[in-house]
This record gives sequence, C-alpha cells and structure tokens, in this order.
Amino acid sequence: MTLILSDKDVRGLADMPALVDSLEQGLRAEEGGPGVILPERMNLALGATLLRVMPAILPAAGVLGLKFFFGSLHEGIRYAVMVCAIDSGEVLAVIDAAYLTALRTGATSGVATRHLARPDARTVGVIGSGLEAETNLEAVCAVRAVEFVRVYSRDPVRRSEFARRMSERLGIAIEPAETMEQAAIGADVVVVATNTGPGGAVAFRGSVLEPGQHVVSIGSTATFLREIDEETLLRPHLVVFDTAHAQVSRESGDVMALLASRPDWAPHGLLGDVLSGRLARAGSDQVTLFKSVGTAAQDLIAGLALYQAATVRGVGLLVPDLAEPKTF
Repeated sequence: MTLILSDKDVRGLADMPALVDSLEQGLRAEEGGPGVILPERMNLALGATLLRVMPAILPAAGVLGLKFFFGSLHEGIRYAVMVCAIDSGEVLAVIDAAYLTALRTGATSGVATRHLARPDARTVGVIGSGLEAETNLEAVCAVRAVEFVRVYSRDPVRRSEFARRMSERLGIAIEPAETMEQAAIGADVVVVATNTGPGGAVAFRGSVLEPGQHVVSIGSTATFLREIDEETLLRPHLVVFDTAHAQVSRESGDVMALLASRPDWAPHGLLGDVLSGRLARAGSDQVTLFKSVGTAAQDLIAGLALYQAATVRGVGLLVPDLAEPKTF
C-alpha cells in the first residue's frame, strides 16, 4: 500500500523538535554507514519553467526515492517527495512537499544550530518574514532556550504580522525591527531566510557580524538569487555547508559571487563533519555560519519521519501500491 499525504496532512503532522531529532539521527546514520548514493541534482529548464530532480539511496534508513519540483515563479512551483522501501521496492509514500521542504530546511538548520551555536544562545535576529523564516526560527527555538527575537523584512506589515504570529506560536517575545542591523546586532543567532531576486541588494551584510554569533543562511539556492554578501562568507571562523562545495558553488548566487574574485575559497567542511566531530566551534567568541541549499537525503529522512508519524496516527489516504512490480 502507498500512503498519500497532502499539504494539509503534512502541516497537521508537523512537529519541529521531533523532526530535528529525526534529521540528526538520520544524517548521522548515513554519514557513518556505507552505500549512500546522493548524486548531484538535475536541473532542467524550458523558458520560464524549471524542473529539479533530487534522487537518493539511503541504506541506513532502508529507503530510496526522490524529491522533484517544477513550475515557474509566475505560475507557482509544485513539490513532491516519493519514499520507497529498498528491500521490497514498495512505494511507501508520496508526499506534497511544499511545506515539507520548509520543514526539513528548518530542521536541518536546527541540527546545525544545536552543534554550532553557543550553548547559552538566547536571542535571535531573523532576516525575512516568509515560510522559511518561520520554520527556521521554530527549529532554532527547538534546540536553544530562546527568550527574545527581532525580525526584519522590507515590508513593515509582513514583519509586524510575523512578530505577532510567531510570538503567539512560540510563546516568546518577538519584535519587528526597522532595519537589518537592528535585528542582527546583539543577536546570538541570526537566521537569514529570504528570496532576494536578481539585481537586488543582499539581505545581510557581514560588516555587522559580532563575536560569538551563529548565522544560518538558507536562501540563494539558485544562481540568480542573492542573500548574503561576500564578507559574510569570509569573516566567520567556521563555514559549514550542508552538501558538497562543488554543488553549492554551481547553484548559489552568494557563493558564485565570492568565487568570481576568490576562486580558491572553500568552506571549512560539511554538516557531516560537524556531526562526526571532525569540526566544532572552538570558542565562545568564534563566528560560525551554516549555509544550506538542501539535499535529497534531508527530504527522504523527513519524508520517512512523516510517513511513520502518519501511519501511527492514521493520517493520509492509503491506495494500492502505486507502482506494481514488473517481473522478468
């Protein structure tokens, strides 16, 4: 049987603290286990329409599958994740991944923040007021005892609404800020979650970085998007990517801009290096940066966690096996 989970189902199942733990356990298992296959994703385009396909085989989790999304910025983007059992080949779940993508992005940032932010981090500055800003703030709050947040985005109505909505949801004080600097200065953790377009000013500048800060940057996942400036990548003592430098350098406008003038620049390592103990914050004054573009492993681990939760709670639509095996 195959379980179909709608966007409404995913939102009802969402449990950020549990998902952060599931992502960390899953990523640790795959980091230490043999046989992981995580090829670079395929990007296709026809005019304004794009198609991205992200496959993976995760032996430790016992699943294989893919996430794909397609559409245009004008007409909207549709996302789906397919989770299949390695041993039986059964299609376990097909999941609407619009909200799931935001959830797993936030959860992965939560894993990185758990290990890279100072243990006593209590204040957060958020740059951006959209869905990804919500889920990333939720994830930071899941791994640190956050007491106060300031949020900045260019639209004063959106940032005020974000502050009201997320304060009610998280039960902490959140205030709108008038500038990026006001949101970031004095914050222990800075979340930069924006969707700045081509030719626009970056949302965050490294000149405001302060000792001890941890920065999460999850925007600029396409060549034409910019979120942070070159100084934001150069100043930290520790820069960590969630996937291979070669992939990020071909897909992130932020990293491409830096490499244009510093072709030999590279991050200090990957999230897997942090989880294995090969990389760590060396002191309370160090500045750390986690740059995320997302991976199929994150999608499949998050999708499997939601499938398991839905099965326990009886959520979703069960249909006969979506793909019958053909024998030879």
